[in-house]
Amino acid sequence: MNWLFSNEEQVVELSDLRVFKSVVEEGGVTKAAEKLNRVPSNVTSRIQKLENELGKSLFIRDKKRMQISASGRLLLEYADQILSLANKAIAEFGDNEPKGRLKIGAMEAVAAARLSEPLMGFHNQFPHVDINLTTGPSGVLIEEVLAGRVDLALVADPLRDERLVSKPVFKETLVAVTGLDIPDITNPSDFAPEMPVLAFSLRCAYRKRLLDWIAEAGVTSRILEINSYHNLMACAVAGMGVGVVPVSVIEAHPMIKGLKAHPLPGSFADSTTHAIWRKQGETPAIGEFYQALIEANSVK
Repeated sequence: MNWLFSNEEQVVELSDLRVFKSVVEEGGVTKAAEKLNRVPSNVTSRIQKLENELGKSLFIRDKKRMQISASGRLLLEYADQILSLANKAIAEFGDNEPKGRLKIGAMEAVAAARLSEPLMGFHNQFPHVDINLTTGPSGVLIEEVLAGRVDLALVADPLRDERLVSKPVFKETLVAVTGLDIPDITNPSDFAPEMPVLAFSLRCAYRKRLLDWIAEAGVTSRILEINSYHNLMACAVAGMGVGVVPVSVIEAHPMIKGLKAHPLPGSFADSTTHAIWRKQGETPAIGEFYQALIEANSVK
Protein backbone atom coordinates (compact mmCIF):
# COMPACT_ATOMS: atom_id res chain seq x y z
CA MET A 1 0.00 0.00 0.00
CA ASN A 2 1.36 3.38 -1.00
CA TRP A 3 0.34 5.09 2.24
CA LEU A 4 2.27 7.71 4.10
CA PHE A 5 0.46 7.95 7.44
CA SER A 6 -2.95 6.92 8.69
CA ASN A 7 -5.32 6.71 11.60
CA GLU A 8 -8.93 5.59 11.94
CA GLU A 9 -10.17 8.64 10.05
CA GLN A 10 -7.65 9.36 7.30
CA VAL A 11 -5.00 7.89 5.02
CA VAL A 12 -2.54 10.10 3.14
CA GLU A 13 -0.78 8.45 0.24
CA LEU A 14 2.50 9.34 -1.42
CA SER A 15 0.75 9.27 -4.79
CA ASP A 16 -1.67 11.96 -3.56
CA LEU A 17 1.26 14.17 -2.59
CA ARG A 18 2.84 13.65 -6.00
CA VAL A 19 -0.42 14.67 -7.69
CA PHE A 20 -0.70 17.73 -5.43
CA LYS A 21 2.90 18.75 -6.16
CA SER A 22 2.36 18.38 -9.90
CA VAL A 23 -0.74 20.59 -9.81
CA VAL A 24 1.27 23.30 -8.02
CA GLU A 25 4.28 23.01 -10.37
CA GLU A 26 2.22 22.84 -13.58
CA GLY A 27 -0.16 25.61 -12.53
CA GLY A 28 -3.39 23.66 -12.86
CA VAL A 29 -5.19 20.35 -13.12
CA THR A 30 -5.13 19.97 -16.92
CA LYS A 31 -1.36 20.34 -17.34
CA ALA A 32 -0.71 18.20 -14.26
CA ALA A 33 -2.94 15.47 -15.72
CA GLU A 34 -0.96 15.55 -18.96
CA LYS A 35 2.33 15.29 -17.08
CA LEU A 36 1.09 12.42 -14.90
CA ASN A 37 -0.66 10.66 -17.80
CA ARG A 38 -3.99 10.80 -15.98
CA VAL A 39 -7.40 12.18 -16.85
CA PRO A 40 -8.18 15.60 -15.27
CA SER A 41 -11.10 14.18 -13.26
CA ASN A 42 -8.75 11.74 -11.55
CA VAL A 43 -6.38 14.56 -10.59
CA THR A 44 -9.30 16.65 -9.27
CA SER A 45 -10.61 13.77 -7.18
CA ARG A 46 -7.14 13.16 -5.74
CA ILE A 47 -6.85 16.79 -4.65
CA GLN A 48 -10.33 16.71 -3.11
CA LYS A 49 -9.47 13.47 -1.31
CA LEU A 50 -6.32 15.04 0.11
CA GLU A 51 -8.20 18.14 1.24
CA ASN A 52 -10.84 15.98 2.96
CA GLU A 53 -8.18 13.91 4.74
CA LEU A 54 -6.31 16.98 5.98
CA GLY A 55 -9.38 19.09 6.62
CA LYS A 56 -7.85 22.06 4.79
CA SER A 57 -8.40 23.78 1.46
CA LEU A 58 -5.17 23.50 -0.47
CA PHE A 59 -6.19 25.79 -3.32
CA ILE A 60 -8.22 28.95 -3.74
CA ARG A 61 -10.62 28.32 -6.62
CA ASP A 62 -11.72 31.31 -8.68
CA LYS A 63 -13.81 30.13 -11.63
CA LYS A 64 -11.37 28.06 -13.69
CA ARG A 65 -8.25 29.36 -11.94
CA MET A 66 -6.54 27.69 -8.98
CA GLN A 67 -4.15 29.47 -6.64
CA ILE A 68 -2.34 27.67 -3.84
CA SER A 69 -3.59 28.58 -0.37
CA ALA A 70 -1.56 29.19 2.79
CA SER A 71 -2.31 25.60 3.89
CA GLY A 72 -1.23 24.41 0.45
CA ARG A 73 2.10 26.22 0.70
CA LEU A 74 2.74 24.60 4.09
CA LEU A 75 1.88 21.15 2.74
CA LEU A 76 4.15 21.75 -0.26
CA GLU A 77 7.13 22.22 2.07
CA TYR A 78 6.41 18.90 3.76
CA ALA A 79 5.62 17.18 0.46
CA ASP A 80 9.03 18.18 -0.96
CA GLN A 81 10.82 16.66 2.04
CA ILE A 82 8.64 13.54 2.21
CA LEU A 83 8.86 12.77 -1.50
CA SER A 84 12.60 13.37 -1.46
CA LEU A 85 13.00 10.80 1.33
CA ALA A 86 10.69 8.39 -0.50
CA ASN A 87 12.73 8.76 -3.69
CA LYS A 88 15.89 8.13 -1.72
CA ALA A 89 14.45 4.94 -0.25
CA ILE A 90 13.39 3.73 -3.68
CA ALA A 91 16.87 4.46 -5.04
CA GLU A 92 18.55 2.72 -2.10
CA PHE A 93 16.53 -0.47 -2.39
CA GLY A 94 15.91 -0.46 -6.12
CA ASP A 95 17.88 0.35 -9.24
CA ASN A 96 20.97 2.38 -8.35
CA GLU A 97 21.53 3.59 -11.90
CA PRO A 98 21.28 7.42 -11.82
CA LYS A 99 18.22 8.70 -13.65
CA GLY A 100 15.60 11.42 -13.43
CA ARG A 101 16.38 15.08 -12.74
CA LEU A 102 19.47 16.36 -10.94
CA LYS A 103 19.19 19.97 -9.77
CA ILE A 104 22.62 21.56 -9.35
CA GLY A 105 23.37 24.97 -7.87
CA ALA A 106 26.68 26.76 -8.29
CA MET A 107 28.32 30.08 -7.60
CA GLU A 108 28.88 32.23 -10.67
CA ALA A 109 32.64 31.64 -10.39
CA VAL A 110 32.19 27.87 -10.45
CA ALA A 111 29.81 27.97 -13.40
CA ALA A 112 32.20 30.26 -15.29
CA ALA A 113 35.39 28.27 -14.82
CA ARG A 114 34.92 24.82 -13.28
CA LEU A 115 31.83 22.99 -14.48
CA SER A 116 32.33 22.29 -18.19
CA GLU A 117 34.45 19.15 -17.78
CA PRO A 118 32.47 17.44 -14.97
CA LEU A 119 29.13 18.25 -16.66
CA MET A 120 30.33 16.78 -19.94
CA GLY A 121 31.78 13.67 -18.29
CA PHE A 122 28.68 13.06 -16.20
CA HIS A 123 26.31 13.55 -19.15
CA ASN A 124 28.29 11.16 -21.33
CA GLN A 125 28.23 8.49 -18.62
CA PHE A 126 24.63 8.99 -17.49
CA PRO A 127 22.65 10.40 -20.46
CA HIS A 128 19.30 9.57 -18.82
CA VAL A 129 19.83 12.13 -16.04
CA ASP A 130 18.21 15.48 -16.81
CA ILE A 131 20.54 18.14 -15.36
CA ASN A 132 19.13 21.48 -14.25
CA LEU A 133 21.76 24.13 -13.40
CA THR A 134 21.12 27.34 -11.50
CA THR A 135 23.58 29.94 -10.22
CA GLY A 136 23.55 32.18 -7.18
CA PRO A 137 25.52 33.37 -4.13
CA SER A 138 26.58 30.81 -1.53
CA GLY A 139 24.09 31.94 1.11
CA VAL A 140 21.13 31.54 -1.23
CA LEU A 141 22.33 28.18 -2.55
CA ILE A 142 22.65 26.76 0.97
CA GLU A 143 19.03 27.73 1.66
CA GLU A 144 17.94 26.17 -1.64
CA VAL A 145 19.58 22.86 -0.72
CA LEU A 146 18.03 22.85 2.75
CA ALA A 147 14.61 23.58 1.24
CA GLY A 148 14.96 20.70 -1.22
CA ARG A 149 14.83 22.93 -4.30
CA VAL A 150 18.45 22.11 -5.22
CA ASP A 151 19.96 18.61 -4.90
CA LEU A 152 23.67 19.54 -4.82
CA ALA A 153 25.33 22.95 -4.62
CA LEU A 154 28.88 24.22 -4.96
CA VAL A 155 29.52 26.95 -2.39
CA ALA A 156 32.35 28.76 -0.63
CA ASP A 157 32.75 29.03 3.14
CA PRO A 158 29.64 26.93 3.92
CA LEU A 159 28.08 27.13 7.37
CA ARG A 160 28.31 24.05 9.55
CA ASP A 161 24.87 22.48 9.55
CA GLU A 162 24.03 19.02 10.86
CA ARG A 163 21.47 18.62 8.08
CA LEU A 164 24.11 18.91 5.35
CA VAL A 165 26.91 16.82 3.93
CA SER A 166 29.80 19.15 3.02
CA LYS A 167 32.83 17.87 1.10
CA PRO A 168 35.74 19.90 -0.36
CA VAL A 169 36.08 19.80 -4.12
CA PHE A 170 38.70 22.33 -5.17
CA LYS A 171 40.74 25.28 -3.96
CA GLU A 172 40.59 28.83 -5.24
CA THR A 173 42.99 31.77 -4.98
CA LEU A 174 41.21 35.10 -4.80
CA VAL A 175 42.75 38.34 -6.08
CA ALA A 176 41.61 41.94 -6.19
CA VAL A 177 41.17 43.25 -9.73
CA THR A 178 41.33 46.78 -11.17
CA GLY A 179 42.30 48.53 -14.36
CA LEU A 180 45.98 48.74 -15.34
CA ASP A 181 46.35 52.38 -14.31
CA ILE A 182 45.59 51.65 -10.64
CA PRO A 183 48.76 51.51 -8.43
CA ASP A 184 49.54 48.25 -6.62
CA ILE A 185 47.12 47.52 -3.79
CA THR A 186 48.80 45.85 -0.81
CA ASN A 187 46.29 46.85 1.87
CA PRO A 188 42.87 48.52 1.97
CA SER A 189 44.39 51.92 2.74
CA ASP A 190 45.74 51.92 -0.84
CA PHE A 191 42.20 52.27 -2.17
CA ALA A 192 41.41 55.65 -3.63
CA PRO A 193 38.66 57.27 -1.53
CA GLU A 194 36.36 57.40 -4.52
CA MET A 195 37.00 53.79 -5.61
CA PRO A 196 33.83 51.69 -5.22
CA VAL A 197 33.85 47.99 -4.41
CA LEU A 198 32.50 45.89 -7.28
CA ALA A 199 30.65 42.95 -5.72
CA PHE A 200 27.79 40.50 -6.01
CA SER A 201 24.81 40.42 -3.63
CA LEU A 202 24.99 40.40 0.17
CA ARG A 203 24.84 36.57 0.22
CA CYS A 204 28.11 36.21 -1.76
CA ALA A 205 30.96 34.62 0.24
CA TYR A 206 33.66 36.37 -1.81
CA ARG A 207 32.06 39.77 -1.25
CA LYS A 208 32.16 39.10 2.50
CA ARG A 209 35.87 38.25 2.32
CA LEU A 210 36.71 41.49 0.51
CA LEU A 211 34.63 43.62 2.88
CA ASP A 212 36.12 41.87 5.93
CA TRP A 213 39.62 42.69 4.62
CA ILE A 214 38.64 46.32 4.09
CA ALA A 215 37.01 46.51 7.51
CA GLU A 216 40.19 45.31 9.23
CA ALA A 217 41.89 48.53 8.12
CA GLY A 218 38.96 50.70 9.12
CA VAL A 219 38.34 51.67 5.51
CA THR A 220 34.82 52.18 4.21
CA SER A 221 33.81 51.98 0.56
CA ARG A 222 30.56 52.25 -1.31
CA ILE A 223 29.30 49.11 -3.05
CA LEU A 224 28.49 48.82 -6.74
CA GLU A 225 26.59 45.54 -7.18
CA ILE A 226 27.40 43.47 -10.27
CA ASN A 227 25.50 40.44 -11.59
CA SER A 228 28.26 38.49 -13.41
CA TYR A 229 32.04 38.07 -13.35
CA HIS A 230 32.28 39.14 -16.97
CA ASN A 231 30.61 42.45 -16.07
CA LEU A 232 32.68 42.79 -12.89
CA MET A 233 35.97 42.44 -14.77
CA ALA A 234 34.80 44.75 -17.55
CA CYS A 235 33.90 47.41 -14.95
CA ALA A 236 37.29 46.96 -13.26
CA VAL A 237 39.09 47.43 -16.58
CA ALA A 238 37.06 50.59 -17.15
CA GLY A 239 38.29 52.00 -13.82
CA MET A 240 34.90 51.86 -12.15
CA GLY A 241 36.14 50.14 -8.98
CA VAL A 242 37.88 47.16 -7.41
CA GLY A 243 36.48 43.65 -7.16
CA VAL A 244 37.58 40.23 -5.97
CA VAL A 245 37.79 37.34 -8.44
CA PRO A 246 39.15 33.78 -8.34
CA VAL A 247 42.25 33.34 -10.49
CA SER A 248 40.47 30.48 -12.28
CA VAL A 249 37.83 32.92 -13.57
CA ILE A 250 40.49 35.27 -14.96
CA GLU A 251 42.15 32.33 -16.70
CA ALA A 252 38.79 31.28 -18.16
CA HIS A 253 38.30 34.76 -19.73
CA PRO A 254 41.55 35.50 -21.59
CA MET A 255 39.68 37.79 -23.98
CA ILE A 256 39.31 40.43 -21.25
CA LYS A 257 42.32 42.72 -21.65
CA GLY A 258 43.57 45.50 -19.40
CA LEU A 259 42.87 43.73 -16.09
CA LYS A 260 45.33 44.07 -13.21
CA ALA A 261 45.37 41.46 -10.43
CA HIS A 262 46.46 42.42 -6.90
CA PRO A 263 47.33 39.57 -4.44
CA LEU A 264 45.32 39.37 -1.23
CA PRO A 265 46.63 38.20 2.16
CA GLY A 266 46.53 34.41 2.51
CA SER A 267 43.65 34.29 4.97
CA PHE A 268 41.47 36.20 2.50
CA ALA A 269 42.91 34.75 -0.71
CA ASP A 270 42.67 31.04 0.07
CA SER A 271 39.20 29.59 -0.43
CA THR A 272 37.92 26.02 -0.76
CA THR A 273 34.75 25.28 -2.68
CA HIS A 274 32.57 22.57 -1.14
CA ALA A 275 29.88 20.36 -2.59
CA ILE A 276 26.90 20.23 -0.25
CA TRP A 277 23.71 18.17 -0.17
CA ARG A 278 21.15 17.13 2.41
CA LYS A 279 22.11 14.12 4.54
CA GLN A 280 18.66 12.66 4.00
CA GLY A 281 18.58 13.51 0.32
CA GLU A 282 21.57 11.76 -1.27
CA THR A 283 20.77 9.84 -4.45
CA PRO A 284 22.92 7.81 -6.87
CA ALA A 285 22.96 10.82 -9.22
CA ILE A 286 24.34 13.09 -6.47
CA GLY A 287 27.04 10.56 -5.59
CA GLU A 288 28.10 10.11 -9.22
CA PHE A 289 28.14 13.84 -9.94
CA TYR A 290 30.30 14.44 -6.87
CA GLN A 291 32.75 11.83 -8.20
CA ALA A 292 32.79 13.62 -11.57
CA LEU A 293 33.64 16.86 -9.76
CA ILE A 294 36.46 15.20 -7.84
CA GLU A 295 37.95 13.65 -10.96
CA ALA A 296 37.92 16.99 -12.76
CA ASN A 297 38.88 19.37 -9.92
CA SER A 298 40.27 17.36 -7.05
CA VAL A 299 41.70 19.13 -4.01
CA LYS A 300 45.35 18.12 -3.76
